[in-house]
Amino acid sequence: MFIRRVNVKNGKSSKKYSYLNLVESIRTENGPRQKLILNLGDLPIDPSQYKALAQRIEDILTGRRSLFEINPEIEHHAKWAANKIFKKRADEINAEAVEDFQMVDTNSIEVSTPRSPGAEYVCHSMWNQLGFNNVLREKGISPQALPLLEALVIGRLIKPGSELWTKKWVEELSALYELTGTPTRHSLQSYYRGTDRLYECKGALEKHLSIREKELFSLDENIVLYDLTNSYFEGKSAANSKASYGRSKEKRSDCKLATLGFVVDGEGFAKYSKIYPGNQYEADTFQHIIDELEKHIQAKVKATIVMDSGIATKENIEWLKKHEYSYIVVNRGRVPFEIDFKDMSIIKEDEEKGIKIEVKRLEHQDEVYLLVKSERKRLKEASMMGRVEQLLLDRLTYYKKGLGKKHHVKKYSKVVEMIGRLKEKYSRAAWLYEIIVIPEKDNNNIVNAVDIQWKKKDPGYDENVKREGTYVLRSNRFDLTDEQIWQTYIMPGRIEKAFKDMKSHLGLRPNFHQVEERVDAHMFISVLAYHLMHAIEHKLKLSGDSRSWWTIKTTLSTHERMTVECISKDHEGIFYNNKLRTNSRLELEHMEIYTKLGLSGRPLSRRLLTRKIGSDNK
Repeated sequence: MFIRRVNVKNGKSSKKYSYLNLVESIRTENGPRQKLILNLGDLPIDPSQYKALAQRIEDILTGRRSLFEINPEIEHHAKWAANKIFKKRADEINAEAVEDFQMVDTNSIEVSTPRSPGAEYVCHSMWNQLGFNNVLREKGISPQALPLLEALVIGRLIKPGSELWTKKWVEELSALYELTGTPTRHSLQSYYRGTDRLYECKGALEKHLSIREKELFSLDENIVLYDLTNSYFEGKSAANSKASYGRSKEKRSDCKLATLGFVVDGEGFAKYSKIYPGNQYEADTFQHIIDELEKHIQAKVKATIVMDSGIATKENIEWLKKHEYSYIVVNRGRVPFEIDFKDMSIIKEDEEKGIKIEVKRLEHQDEVYLLVKSERKRLKEASMMGRVEQLLLDRLTYYKKGLGKKHHVKKYSKVVEMIGRLKEKYSRAAWLYEIIVIPEKDNNNIVNAVDIQWKKKDPGYDENVKREGTYVLRSNRFDLTDEQIWQTYIMPGRIEKAFKDMKSHLGLRPNFHQVEERVDAHMFISVLAYHLMHAIEHKLKLSGDSRSWWTIKTTLSTHERMTVECISKDHEGIFYNNKLRTNSRLELEHMEIYTKLGLSGRPLSRRLLTRKIGSDNK
């Protein structure tokens, strides 16, 4: 075998191409000829290494060991080429059909190309159950491109990263393409184009998944939860009109943001999503989202909308009433009654966990108000308030002592300004104190401050302490009991969990794209990954298993697929080079997860590739 460079010219564009061919000399009736074995493409190696590469490829194919140290780059290219040739020439045998005893050279046994099939098998099975490919084919996606689109979504579940990282992961670390088949085109640009195509199918995919998940898990769509979160960008994002500075929930005020509006049902299944600018006012998104939601759910009666106080403005509640929606929200502002904590009833209590929920029901006109007091919330707010209050008092004490020391600020106007900034910084506690700056008395022109005094406002301070851990729920569901209203209200914790999962496990942040369409597509792929992840977790939960996705994929990461290579000799003295592609033996935890998900535990069957390389007679 040897390597030669071939130069060709495109007849239409006059563009020149250059690539390497691996060839061997053969005898024919017309004399010696060169037979093409494999097109190696334009490998980035020096011509002086052509001979070493050809020799190493031949050694691997015949099972010979090299006597000399091999350049790592040559070894990498040689193994890649040898695998291509081996698959092209070898006969594939069903390794589990019959027993096959042969003599094996134990020194020739090697294990190579380990890949992870476990989490990929679970995700691929759920991908098929949810019918992703049916929608994508209807939208004109070719069957040859479907594996690549699946890899983009499943990659976000298992090893989240950029398109470049996803390409490396799926081609070099994962057995996903063994499950789905290899896409016809898998250049880096193909992954970027695949991201674009997924986003083009957003409407059809979300509508289909909403219906399919409802059918698959018998979901009740009577409760709908809505909230927003944001994600930050790396870079200036000058080409993205949605990229804006805003209040980052990750405390990244130095980065521009994009906002994701997200709707889930009472079981946490996603129903609809939309991407907004980073400085989007939450309440302004609500009416559009609910209008779009109508297209994605099939409930016979209108759903009960649950949202937090940031979205529950007076205008949005009036809109819900006008369109005959039921709602449960946290009340904003004043309530139409005097708050009194007498005669409250306990609806939930657990002394060991420190849980105590007390409620008091009040009805006013066409709404129910539920005054709620939570012991856990009280302790949390008291801790937060205590910390802020202490910081405020420490700083006031420092300023006061500075009035009698050299090189400290004493000018009255400056001290007043410092106190104003302090009130702004610690506003949570400052409004409960009356703070006065005392000026000099002997001088007609006030120049310096001589004292800073503060005291708790009475009865405001005590009233605030009494109200720690309390909030008021507001609803038009008169048919629900106090406990049912409260249990429905705490459901938004599921959408918070969805946001947490997307940001921690599903690669929502950070976003390195700079173009608006790519940014939107990146965020949408995290939403699709959430559909898969939540369906897997929910199916396990139905079997009494509450494992999170992180635990599932970590457990299954030890289930591997690998190639075992060896040289064998049969009873006739013929030598074979064998490559057995097989899975590692299942462990108890692997089998437990597969069984609960209704899977066989055999992601891929065994494959044996064998090639005759000689005999005792030659």
